[in-house]
Formats: sequence, C-alpha cells, structure tokens
Amino acid sequence: MMASRMFSLYLLFCLLSAFLISVAEEHAEESHQANIRLDKNLVQDKDHIMEHLEGVIDKPESEMSPQELQLHYFKMHDYDGNNLLDGLELATAISHVHKEEGGEHSQAMKEEELISLIDDVLRDDDKNNDGYIDYAEFAKSLE
Repeated sequence: MMASRMFSLYLLFCLLSAFLISVAEEHAEESHQANIRLDKNLVQDKDHIMEHLEGVIDKPESEMSPQELQLHYFKMHDYDGNNLLDGLELATAISHVHKEEGGEHSQAMKEEELISLIDDVLRDDDKNNDGYIDYAEFAKSLE
C-alpha cells in the first residue's frame, strides 16, 4: 500500500514537473519572439546601421537623427525598392535580428516560428491591411 502511494506521488510529481517545464519553455519562447521583432534599440544602433550603409551614403553618423536611422534601417530591408516591406523582406529582417541577438553560433530560426512572427508583425503593424509594412507603419511600430 505504501509503495503504491509513493509511486502515485512520484507520478504526480513527474507530471507536474513536465507541465511546469512546458509552461516555462512556452513563456521563454514567447518572450524570445517578442524580442526578435523590431527592437527600437537595434533600429537606432548607429554603429550597426552605419556598418551596413558603408559606401552607400555620405552623411556622417553624427549628423543623423533617430528618424533618419529608422528610415535607413527600413530602406536596408526594402530589397525591391518599392518602399514597402513584404513577408520575405520581414523574414530577412527578423532573421537578421535573430542572428544579431544570438551571435554567430545561434541556430537558424525554425520556419514555423518565423512564419508565426511575420504573421504577428503583419497583424499588429499593417494598419491598412494591404499585406505590407510601409514606412509610416514601421515608424509607428517603434513608438
């Protein structure tokens, strides 16, 4: 009888532990996903942006306002030059942020996770529901 009760308590403990680990992992993933989205600090990181704009613009970084940095960050990810960020351009930007945050040894983001993040960005920030993020929507998302 005592062994049966101990086994039941052990089983309950294992189930509770598995549940708590699952909840903790889910929370950590949600927290990580929120951080991967467009981080205002990264968008305004002069050194990071200037590194990508080397040879593209002539204006010294000391003369750039935060709004100019945001615009250049936006334009850096607008690969087709239509002044809109589509899903593929958002995927590239999100993957870039993921790599920057994780360092050179970070694992590539899972496709499902990336798709979910893009869907979240479009749902939250695409105010006119055209399937793109224009510069005004981009800037508003950073406020």
